[in-house]
Amino acid sequence: MALPHDAQSCYNLISRMNKNLERELEKVGPRGKGYDKDLQGWKTEAHDLGNCKPRTRKLAFIGRTGAGKSTAINAILGAPVLSTRADVSDDWVSLFLILTLFTLMLLARCAGSACTSVQTEIIYEDLLPLTWRASVNFIEKDEWKKTLQNLIDDITAVCEVGASKICDDFRPALDAWDILKEECPDSFFDITMRAMLMSLLVQVYPHLRALSFPPPHQDVHALLQHEPVVSILGTTARMTGTGFDSLELQESWQWSSRTSLISLNHAQLRPYLTSCATGEQLSQPSVWHLVDSVRIYGAFEVLASGAVTLVDVPGFGDANKTRTRRTKEYLKNVEVVILVADIKRAADDEAMHNYFEKFLHQMIAIDGRIESLLIVLTGADVRIDEDQLHSLGSNQRQKIQKMRQEIFHLSESLDEQTKRFEVLFVNFLAAPNNGPEFAGLSERLGSIRKMKDQTADQLQLAKAAKDTYIAHQRSARARNVVLELYRQVYCTIKQDPAGQPPSLPIFCIGSIDYTQLLMTDRRYRHPVVFTNLEDTGIPQLRLYIHNFGSEKAVSDINVHAHRSTLLWESIESYFLSSRRDSRLTAYEDAARCLVEALKDTVDEIRKASGAKIDDNISELEQALRIEAEKVAERSLSTIKTLGEKYQHKWRSYRTLMRREGEWRSTDLNEDLAHGMLEGNASSVWHRLFNDFMRTELGALITDISNLCNDTILSIKNRAQRTIAIAPHINNACNYIHPFDTIKPGGDQYLSAILTMQREFGGSFKGLLRTALEDHYHTVGRESGMGTFQRMKDLNEDRFSPQRAQDFYTKLVDQVMTAVRIARNKGETSLDEAFARLYTILNRSLVCVQGDDQICKVTQRNMQKFLYEEYSTPLAEVMAIMDRYKKCNITRR
Repeated sequence: MALPHDAQSCYNLISRMNKNLERELEKVGPRGKGYDKDLQGWKTEAHDLGNCKPRTRKLAFIGRTGAGKSTAINAILGAPVLSTRADVSDDWVSLFLILTLFTLMLLARCAGSACTSVQTEIIYEDLLPLTWRASVNFIEKDEWKKTLQNLIDDITAVCEVGASKICDDFRPALDAWDILKEECPDSFFDITMRAMLMSLLVQVYPHLRALSFPPPHQDVHALLQHEPVVSILGTTARMTGTGFDSLELQESWQWSSRTSLISLNHAQLRPYLTSCATGEQLSQPSVWHLVDSVRIYGAFEVLASGAVTLVDVPGFGDANKTRTRRTKEYLKNVEVVILVADIKRAADDEAMHNYFEKFLHQMIAIDGRIESLLIVLTGADVRIDEDQLHSLGSNQRQKIQKMRQEIFHLSESLDEQTKRFEVLFVNFLAAPNNGPEFAGLSERLGSIRKMKDQTADQLQLAKAAKDTYIAHQRSARARNVVLELYRQVYCTIKQDPAGQPPSLPIFCIGSIDYTQLLMTDRRYRHPVVFTNLEDTGIPQLRLYIHNFGSEKAVSDINVHAHRSTLLWESIESYFLSSRRDSRLTAYEDAARCLVEALKDTVDEIRKASGAKIDDNISELEQALRIEAEKVAERSLSTIKTLGEKYQHKWRSYRTLMRREGEWRSTDLNEDLAHGMLEGNASSVWHRLFNDFMRTELGALITDISNLCNDTILSIKNRAQRTIAIAPHINNACNYIHPFDTIKPGGDQYLSAILTMQREFGGSFKGLLRTALEDHYHTVGRESGMGTFQRMKDLNEDRFSPQRAQDFYTKLVDQVMTAVRIARNKGETSLDEAFARLYTILNRSLVCVQGDDQICKVTQRNMQKFLYEEYSTPLAEVMAIMDRYKKCNITRR
């Protein structure tokens, strides 16, 4: 079975039959108020199903720069799609770099490594083998204008004072000037001063290179209109090619904007692909700093379900605040987060543990991702000595000792055999060719050579077995440490020391060894640790992603098929009930009373459930206000500490204000928001949105569904008294599915809550930054004598005790408003679901003799269509899905 082909067949069937249904419904004219409302609803549902398309889930690989995200993704894909540290060399014209650089694994050092600077999405498309296409989206003109204005402002600050000596406070200006003209720093490895800058060096305006620092005034509008930079802002570049190891020179790109298409050949593109220009390239701008996002398409087997997109995102948790902010924004729309970290730091590095704890707390408590989270530990194929593993038990050390002894004995045997071989070889050379000893020496020499080769192979296998065993022990240790951190974070959030969290998938992988072992020619294989593909962990991770995608693809099709079934049954039940019989008045009165009683009971249940939700929301609000008051009290101290830090760096202080509180390693917004979702507030948040809401809605839907089933049974029993309607009511009962009708409303409710959770990005920082935007701009506009003191005074006044309390109170108000809006959206979804259920009940079981009459011809035609042109393709879809369901059961 080929899932991509079968999935597309299912979507084609579902789309075609619902489009046909929509056209058939257009033929039915108006028949009264009640019917017309149903008819419009059927048309809308048929239209939506007729245009349904496969849905992809984004699996975002995040982690600090250098964690091995790109290398891991390449191994998973089975192709060198993304550039990595190992790819970067001094050969800037290498064809591989041309491809990988434009897939935006951008250079972080002119002579060193590569890191992701923008989101790069890898998407399945049914292309020919080794054929790919890519699209690169560039930022809009307004976004670059804002960045450009900040850069010019920083440079102008120095030019205004006519500084003759460059000091540390001129870093904003120097950084800005280097970005504009890419002037290499005096000390390339001056990490303390230029680490942030070097990760973003670009050659955007090479015509400025000849100017010395400080330069003359630069006009923002003139730079903004500079060709060819302005020609690519807001455009998309598209590329196609064959093979991932190289980019054919004859391949060409097309830049598409809203108004035109421009073809560029390879020679024109080179300045856009590298940050280190030479020769004639010095006069051309390298514009990769202007890229917003990248998409790469190919027939990657692991993504064949079409339901999964892999995303390589910028470093998460780096000192680069812009990169981290972009990542957090992107994660709001990501279904699964895969945290990538170096295995050698995961087990014993305290800073990495703090990083894990902070990340897990945000994902579990705030974002509600406890069931959509993976951990990937890279570098399992980096060889280490057993002495570096301090957690080995006595049995493990004994086993390693036996391996060492075996290696020692095999090494001694090999040395002895080598010496014997050398002695015999000398005698063999000295013996005459026709002498009696020559043949014997030749035979003995061949025998010893064979023994030596066998011993060498055994020694290699013994060393590999030892390295593999040690690697597995390290992986087990790292996995246990992360799982224990995960459990501790979970128990802290739940405020339950004995709590047991859901399982957390952790994969320890060796991407480089996996790539080496894939080589078909064994002569070129050079794995460091592992000699078996399964030991690298990549096959297991590939299988996990593949199965995840397959299950989601099948699930999506089942959802569409189920919606089609409900639509079919809804229409069918109406046409079956479209008859008039004056003898059924007594039955209808009784049935209507039962339905009205059901509605009253449902309203009472929902009212009680709503009261419990309100109580929990009030508890959250109280907890947030308590924490907000604490944060407000220490906010002034945070502002004063910042002023002391920049006491003699007023330009840097002003740059920080112009960057809205985030510049280089300083994140004022994070500091001012710290603690808002700590302690009890965090636990209450998690308990409300990740536990209580799910449990409460699940119980609500189940209880009401059971009540509905009881009501349907009562109506069915009442109908047995009238032989004329009993068969009709029995048949109608088969078309009513209370749980399936209500559950989508509950799912939409939870979706609204989850969307609200992720909009906060794990903290109040985003809200706080937005609230302070005007204030930052006011402070950043200060200039002239006494600028630093005035900026400090403005900030300290903004966070004076009373104003700070008011400020943080309003932040909590914003959060609670968002919470209540999400809650109202959820309640509306439930209202609509119950309205649909009541309509079905009234139409199928009560309004048997209603006023909505349909002519016999229309009724007969619709029933014929439903059975012949709707139920048949629907049954074909279900048959395909049943095959995959059986496969999944067998696989488990």
